Amino acid sequence: MKYNKTYILKEDFYAKWSTTLDISNLTHMSKSYIEELERGTKQNPSFNKVVALAQALGVKVDELILSA
Repeated sequence: MKYNKTYILKEDFYAKWSTTLDISNLTHMSKSYIEELERGTKQNPSFNKVVALAQALGVKVDELILSA
C-alpha cells in the first residue's frame, strides 16, 4: 500500500492543522514520525496509521492511498 503524502500534507494537513504537533496529538503518532512522512523519508505507513491519519484529517482512507 502506498500512502499519498502529497494529498495529506498539501491539501488537508496545512488547511486544518497549524503544526505537526496538532496532528501528532490527534493520531497518537510522534511528531517526528509525522515530519518524516511529510519529508518522504518514511514511507508505507501501516494501515492502522493511515486510518488514524484519515480520521484526524476527516477524509476517507481511500483518499490517502495511491492506486497500484
